[in-house]
Amino acid sequence: MKILMLVNWKIEYCDEKPADKQPPDYKVEGKDYWFYRYFKKKPEVDVIDIRSFPWLENFERNKLHFYIWQAIRAIPKLNQYDLIVSHGMPSAIVICLWRRFFKTKAKHVVFDIGSFASASESGFSLKLMQFASKSLDGLIYHMRAQRVYYEKFFPWIVDKSQFIKFGADFDFFGSDRKINSIGRKYIVCAGKNKCDWDTVVKAYKESKIDLDLHLIGGKEERFENISGVVQIPYLPINDFIEQVHGAEFCVLPLEPVPFSFGQMRLLQQMALKKCVIVSNAPSILDYVEDGITAKVYKTHYQEELKRIMWWAVENERGRENIANNAYNFVKDECNEEKMASNIECFNMKLLNK
Repeated sequence: MKILMLVNWKIEYCDEKPADKQPPDYKVEGKDYWFYRYFKKKPEVDVIDIRSFPWLENFERNKLHFYIWQAIRAIPKLNQYDLIVSHGMPSAIVICLWRRFFKTKAKHVVFDIGSFASASESGFSLKLMQFASKSLDGLIYHMRAQRVYYEKFFPWIVDKSQFIKFGADFDFFGSDRKINSIGRKYIVCAGKNKCDWDTVVKAYKESKIDLDLHLIGGKEERFENISGVVQIPYLPINDFIEQVHGAEFCVLPLEPVPFSFGQMRLLQQMALKKCVIVSNAPSILDYVEDGITAKVYKTHYQEELKRIMWWAVENERGRENIANNAYNFVKDECNEEKMASNIECFNMKLLNK
């Protein structure tokens, strides 16, 4: 089987495995890419990322919200493959439109991480996605609730779609080793995009917890002079792993967006054997059991978050129990190998139709 994968990020094309990147972020010549390394029947996988000319990259990312140059590179090759896999509609839309008018040998599958156009319910974006999506042969989604949206606005895709849980790379992140913290003990809150840092910082300030709060992934002027708050705009992946390892626990304040988001961060921290306090955003409800594999609070509810943070500080044994359960959940049920097995079955059924 020959697969062309279109990813909506930049990767490194290299001759040997880089030490500072996780598998989705590099393609070693002649080696299996990302989760395809777990397929029983090894496919031949080529990858086209979103790199382009700097001015066009900026325009595509910030104005168009889809990738023309990636599609231009892919379209001449469509008949060389059995399957085209687009990670997200920004990497799929142009191919979908092309296939509305021109037949291709390859079938087309999308990992719909954004509910088409961020779950739009009206307007041009919805109409464009409805028109384009009729050329899709298959769709995989990572949040069960997305099916309700498909049933209402994309009924023709329902029978072609399948919910498959996202899986963390346990080989890369999974670890039960201990790292001794240097300096003050701290809490990690990683990721700024679509995250409610304001509620976390307010709950932290009011709680007067004797731990620092490390905000990773951005910087806000309004948080700069708050005692105990440490902002870390960017961390390479190995440094991020060390930060999470050294934390007492983690807070993941996801906004309640109506599409798949945040599961990767959640599962990575669970695989790193941490108790995660996470908001009840729709995207994580398929991945946690409150009080068993995580502690869940109502999105934007500062008082509830403050109470759970104090619970985590005062209840080390309970925190460790949740961390161990979370670690085993990823190890046994929600890992990349299991995700890959389900994707392989989905692909084979599609190609054998």
